[in-house]
Parts: sequence; C-alpha cells; structure tokens
Amino acid sequence: MNAGKYKILLQILPALFVLQTAFAGSAQVSVRQGNQLYKQEKFNEAIKQYDQALIDRPEALEPKFNKANSFYRLDDIGQAMNLYREVAAESKDMKLVTKAKYNLGNCSFQQGSKQRDSNLQKAIEDMETAIGHWRGVLDIDPENQKAAKNIEVARLTIKDILDQLKNQQQQQDPNQPQDPNQSQQQQQQQQQQNQNQQQGQDPNQSQSQQQQGSKEEPNQPQEPEQQQQQEQKQQAAAADTTAQEILDKEQRDKKQRQILQKARYRKVEKDW
Repeated sequence: MNAGKYKILLQILPALFVLQTAFAGSAQVSVRQGNQLYKQEKFNEAIKQYDQALIDRPEALEPKFNKANSFYRLDDIGQAMNLYREVAAESKDMKLVTKAKYNLGNCSFQQGSKQRDSNLQKAIEDMETAIGHWRGVLDIDPENQKAAKNIEVARLTIKDILDQLKNQQQQQDPNQPQDPNQSQQQQQQQQQQNQNQQQGQDPNQSQSQQQQGSKEEPNQPQEPEQQQQQEQKQQAAAADTTAQEILDKEQRDKKQRQILQKARYRKVEKDW
C-alpha cells in the first residue's frame, strides 16, 4: 500500500468511528425517552421510540425487549411473544435471556387464563407451555423464586381446569355415574362451585390463592434495570408480573365484563 492510500485510510477510519458513536448515542436517547413514556404508561408512544432506537441500532436487543414489554402492557400478547422469542434466541446476555423466557411464560399463562371461558383444553395447553418457559428460566437461574412459584401456581390452575372439565362432562351427561370414592362434602363443594360460576364468580381459584393474591399489588412493573453495553448503557423495563397477579387481573377483568354485559341488557323502566 502506497503512502497516499494509507493516509486516506487513516482519515476515513476516525470518521467512521465518529459516525458509529453518533448512531449509538441516538439509539441511547431514544431508549431513554421510550423508558420515560413506558413509566407514564404511554405504551404506544414508547414503542415508537424503541422502533427509532432499532433503526439506529438494528442489532440492539434492549429496545426490542422493552418494545415487547410495551406490547405486553397493551395486551397484544402475540406481538410481545414474537419479540421475546427473538431476544431469547439472539441475546448473549443470559440475564436478558432469562427475562425474555420468564415473560414468555407470563404470556402463555395469560393466554391460558383467557381461554378458560371458551376452550378449557387449549387453556391447559397454554398453561403447560408457560411451565416449560419458566423451567427454562430455572435452567439458567435455579434460584429464581418467581419462576418456581409461577410453576406451582400453573400446576394448581391446571388441576382446577381439569376439575372444571370433569364437572362440564357430568353436566352434559347426567346419567354418568359419580365417583364412588368422592365424599358427599366434595360433591357439595362442586355444586357450590357451579353456582358460583353461574353468578360470575371464579370457581377455580382456591382460597389460599385468593388470600395470597390480595396481599400483592397487581401488575406493578419493576423499575427499569441497567443493561451494560460496550458503547452505551441502556435501561430495560421489566414486565415480570407473577402468575398469581395475572390470575387476579383476569378475575377482575372477567367481573368487569359481566357487569358491562348486565348493564347492556338491563330492562328499561316504563312510565306509561
């Protein structure tokens, strides 16, 4: 290489470095602005900022993770799951992989909770998928108490759904013989559960779960955690609600839907 070409190359390299640094700084600003909007629960606006960060730094995974969290908060579970899967597959940061897998479990669990009013078999499949994601978390972080607790909640929920399926089958076929090993008290409990279901109550949530859920603040996201990169330091907002909190929220939403439905069909008082 002659001296002239070498001199030109030395002039180009610093320019490229400055340009790369500028893009990194722009992405960092977008992520920071997106996190502020996320805290204000302006999730659609936050997504726009994360998208801008990904335009500047397509390889960055923190804005993609935060974007997934925003979709999760908007109840767009499908979009959130797609992004979490990408983060879990592409990230070399095992802490970020753990968070993505944990939130994938949350998404599957939430899908299963919503299916309980329409497709109980699909609800069970979603719950089992959620357990698989949380087991993936424990493979990376065996001390993750939230993932371990969520697995137990999901197992109890599956048991409740199986009981609900059995009750439905008995209602559809009244001639089906009762379990001879089932005590009269258990039969009375099932009848009470059926009555509660007709009244809009959740017959499948155990008393211990209800007591435990009442002590927890539902759906409170943790403060964004610091993610260290070579060229920038970005905040990653965590949407790591527990399975019990998801159950509590779905129960409240279900009751709200029932109230609205009753209001629609309220009889009009006639004054003539």
